[in-house]
Amino acid sequence: MLTSRDDDVLAGRDHELGLLTGLLTTGHRRPAVGVLEGPPGIGKSRLLAELRRTAAGSGRPVAPARARATGDGRPVPYGLLLDALWDTGARSLLEAFADQAEAGTGTGTGKGTGTGNADGPEHGHRQHRKLREALAGAPPVLLLDDVQWADRESLLLLDRLVASPPTGRFTVVLACRSGGCPPWLTRTLADADAEWIELAPLGPAAIARLVPGAAPERLRLLARASGGNPRYLRALTEPSAGPCTGPPPELPTELPTDLLAGLAAGDPRVLGPQPAAPATADWQPGPELRGELATLAERTRTVLRAAAVAGPEFDPALVAAVAELPIGAVAGALDELAGHGLLAPAGGRHRFTRPLPAAALYRLAGSAWRAGAHRRAADHLDRCGAPLAEWAGQAAYATPGADRGLLARLTAAAGTVLDPEPVTSARWLRAVLAALPERADCAELRTEATLLLGRALTLTGRLDEATAALGPLLSGPAPDRERAAGPVALAERLRGRTDRVYGLLDRDGGGRARDQLQLARLDVMNGRTERSLHRIEAAVRRDDSAGTRLTAHGLTSLAAIGQGAVPAARRALDAAERLADSLDARGQLRALAALPELGWAGVLLERRQRTAERIERGIALAERHQHHYVIPQLHAVRAALLLMSGPLDAARAAADRALELARELGATETLAIAAALRLRALAWQGGPAAAGPALELLLGLPEPPTAVWRAVVRHAAVEASVVCGQPPSAAEAARLLNLGDGRWRDPMPAHGHDLMAAVHAAEGNTALVARHVELAGRAARSAGLPAAGAVVSLASARLLRVRGEQDRATALARRAADGLAASGFVVRAGMAQLVAAEIAAEHGDRSGYEGATDAARRLFGRAGAHALLARAELPWRAGRCAAEASGARTVPDAAVPPGRPAPPEGPSLSAREHEIADLTAQGLTNQAIAARLFLSVRTVESHLTSVYRKLGISGRAAVARALDPVRHG
Repeated sequence: MLTSRDDDVLAGRDHELGLLTGLLTTGHRRPAVGVLEGPPGIGKSRLLAELRRTAAGSGRPVAPARARATGDGRPVPYGLLLDALWDTGARSLLEAFADQAEAGTGTGTGKGTGTGNADGPEHGHRQHRKLREALAGAPPVLLLDDVQWADRESLLLLDRLVASPPTGRFTVVLACRSGGCPPWLTRTLADADAEWIELAPLGPAAIARLVPGAAPERLRLLARASGGNPRYLRALTEPSAGPCTGPPPELPTELPTDLLAGLAAGDPRVLGPQPAAPATADWQPGPELRGELATLAERTRTVLRAAAVAGPEFDPALVAAVAELPIGAVAGALDELAGHGLLAPAGGRHRFTRPLPAAALYRLAGSAWRAGAHRRAADHLDRCGAPLAEWAGQAAYATPGADRGLLARLTAAAGTVLDPEPVTSARWLRAVLAALPERADCAELRTEATLLLGRALTLTGRLDEATAALGPLLSGPAPDRERAAGPVALAERLRGRTDRVYGLLDRDGGGRARDQLQLARLDVMNGRTERSLHRIEAAVRRDDSAGTRLTAHGLTSLAAIGQGAVPAARRALDAAERLADSLDARGQLRALAALPELGWAGVLLERRQRTAERIERGIALAERHQHHYVIPQLHAVRAALLLMSGPLDAARAAADRALELARELGATETLAIAAALRLRALAWQGGPAAAGPALELLLGLPEPPTAVWRAVVRHAAVEASVVCGQPPSAAEAARLLNLGDGRWRDPMPAHGHDLMAAVHAAEGNTALVARHVELAGRAARSAGLPAAGAVVSLASARLLRVRGEQDRATALARRAADGLAASGFVVRAGMAQLVAAEIAAEHGDRSGYEGATDAARRLFGRAGAHALLARAELPWRAGRCAAEASGARTVPDAAVPPGRPAPPEGPSLSAREHEIADLTAQGLTNQAIAARLFLSVRTVESHLTSVYRKLGISGRAAVARALDPVRHG
């Protein structure tokens, strides 16, 4: 709901109000004049009201008035000034002027043609002198609103007052619609150096103030649909209804997003009652909007209503057919509406620039008029030989009572636009199904419309609605069941119900090619690569179309990666990319379903740049055509690509978007993946404080239904647990990562084995570290990927470090960092440099330590990994503690910063306690220590309490002195 008009409608108008308020302090020697211009509802009256309060508060008399539109009648002469100066000494004078004008005894214009007698100009001068004398000394602040409706006599007299003002401080502020001030008055105002203020539409920040709590996407749509106009914003956020008795109707608190998007796209018809938008049934334009419409002449309203029927962009001839008016009359009315800023010419056609007034007229028209108007539009388009889709856009609104032939034709049209415009297709199909009679001769058409509707709803992400629509067909005849099963299976897969997918599609005889590819996708993601390849071959034998081959190539690439056949995976991905680049526009839309697999294959095969460009294009295409079902998956791929090289802000934003959209769709398959990617970005950016809540969110979600994605999510959870200072035991980590048997489960197995090597190194288990180095090497040799080889070097460095071979360990860690950086894994390269820094510190190599931390800082800074950057900034003194400790055991590089110390002789401080005590002695706060060591503040406080007790001190001020004997024996 919009916030209070009295308080916040001035949001975004501080500058304009300041200019107007400044006029109140001037005007001693010449008039202080202001002019507010803008379209209806932009906030001119509200600014004048605020200025009136300010002027009254300063003790100045105020004379406000508003001119009124009188339709075709003539306004009362001097009516505007009479209203303004009613409570002043000028009232009787103006009444006399008005009586003379009504009697035709003279008003004298002096400007163009007037209504008075021959002595007009001289008479006008006499009137001006008399009024100026009446106002002399302490003239009021004149605030005149809607002067475009004002009587000519008032404006003529005002013109003279501005040119030759009364004595005393004279301030006048006029408000009018854009272009509504007469040219002769405009010139006089310019000569008086008037402060001319053209009110612009409200910006995003002001709209956010007016609609607090709205989601960013909804604010964007509200801005476009309202054009930044406060009146229209109120109409869209404050549902209203006509008079009624009894309890108020249940009104929607806000328009559905898809309707708001339609209005933002310029289509006034979306707010009219229709089968696809039942939530609009109670929407009614409020009194403000009705009042604006009432100022239009009757014929102009008729043309605007007919233009609303025509749609977002229209031909004047179509409007003439709908309005049943001559084309000349329609053209004149369209010019008038363009002058009001409601329309704009567009290459011989017109389009709506402010569709809400037209939408209000369309909504207020009776249902019978709307149906008849759309029939006239459809008939006109038919006579003109318009494209089928253009005809269908009108016929869909005229389906009540339509014959079977029209409904069959509309169904065919819905099928032609299903891929490029699934939302439109669904709306047409709903209209068909609502109008089709329950007769035997309509059963086949009903089935066809239902099947198309299920597909359209699936594409737009309305998974529950798609399943509900197609459900009855699953128990029908075999051909109908087979066609319905595919969209239902896609919806079930996205919602994580893989058993249901197998039940729907895994039938004897194999089913359709598209169904076989859905099953092959599940097999790949469950590690059943041989079976998936058999299904892929069967699908291509059944259907050799470009779409089938593209999906087959992408899945083949993933299956080959799972088998360790990287050259074959590359060849398949090459074929997929060539085919994707050759597709026409419709083919690209149909290929969106295959794009996530191509994206993940590109991630795993380290084709970062090419894959990122393809995914960006895919997201733009899916959003433009509202293929919502695939957008969360594409944002997840985008997040994974950005995690490789940064910036991490963008990676987190992509993961957030994937998470948000997956929730909206109920897409369980993508939900946990997005949360895992988000967790990794937050851990690297914000450390434990950010990773902790993100880890809780991930662990609270259902696990992905397929083995590969479960492995990815568990890997992220193990990493984050280490980051949060609560690493799992080696046994628990091995169980979660499922790497012990060396079988393919994780898409990046070398990384998993390196993580396990780090966990075992923390426990000092050299044999198990060596085992995972060996397994990492096997995975890397099988993959043949540069990054995988670099990860093996890093795992080997961990092993050599545990064995005490410091020089070789340092060299391998640096080699790993170089390899990861060359492959685009910027953050991972920085983490490898941190391992090199730890080893150098343990070996007493200050130069090596500082060189490695410098390299890490550059890499983390480039990616925006702020928490890791803080670890790389630990000074030599902290790192050197590890060299002074005896028997130190290495811990995972994601968990502990360089130089984790072991307990020295003396008071039995643990390694972690000694490290925290040393940083405390350097003057770091608990918060700073927590950030550097990837711990929570509470954990730091707990360790410090133990330090105080063991050292026999009472506070941090004594830590440095108490540590000296501990360090030096």
